[in-house]
Amino acid sequence: MKTLFYVLKDPSNTMDYYHLFLNVKDLRKKNYDVKIILEGYATSIVQKMSDKNHPLNVAYEDIKSSIVAVCRGCAIATKSLEAAEAQGLPVIGNLENHVALEPFIKDGYNVVVF
Repeated sequence: MKTLFYVLKDPSNTMDYYHLFLNVKDLRKKNYDVKIILEGYATSIVQKMSDKNHPLNVAYEDIKSSIVAVCRGCAIATKSLEAAEAQGLPVIGNLENHVALEPFIKDGYNVVVF
C-alpha cells in the first residue's frame, strides 16, 4: 500500500511529530511504501530536528529517508532552505513554488494530511 503524509503541522508540538514518526516507522516495517512531503511550518523540522540535542533527533534521522519533498517556498519562509539542501533533501517548488500532490495521487498514494 502507498501512503503519503502531507505534513503541515508546526514542529513546536513535538508530541504530534513523535506520533508521525512512529507511524512512518511502523508502516515501513510492514512494507508499506511511505513518503513524506513537508509544507508550511513543517519545513522547519529539517533545521530544528536535525540538531543532535533535539529530543526527536534520533526519530527524525530514522524517517528522513522517507522525505520526498520539502516545499521550496515554505522552506524559504521558515529559513530552512539551507538546512534542507545541506541534508540532501529534495526541495521542490513545482506548483507555484510549493509541492504538487497530483503526481502522487496519480501514482496511487493515499494522502494523509498531518
